Amino acid sequence: MRLLVSLLLALLISSQVASAAQRTVILTVNNMYCEACPYVVKKSLERVSGVSKVTVSLKDKAAVVVFDDAKTSVQDLISATAKAGFPLELRG
Repeated sequence: MRLLVSLLLALLISSQVASAAQRTVILTVNNMYCEACPYVVKKSLERVSGVSKVTVSLKDKAAVVVFDDAKTSVQDLISATAKAGFPLELRG
């Protein structure tokens, strides 16, 4: 019984550690006015190491980014698009 409890606890802890690095943020994208803008923003964000998924909406002027927070940060995302002319802000 103790072995079973120990194994269950180890499994629970390891699954929490594995999912703790995955993070999703919604960012407001400034300066997006044409149909090509979301493409540029998406490509800029996808080039950041640790980013696994990017969805950009011209209508909402927003980007939803899924990334590994052990490999990159929100500041890295902001820097990547700012260089392309699209400053980002973290939505609250």
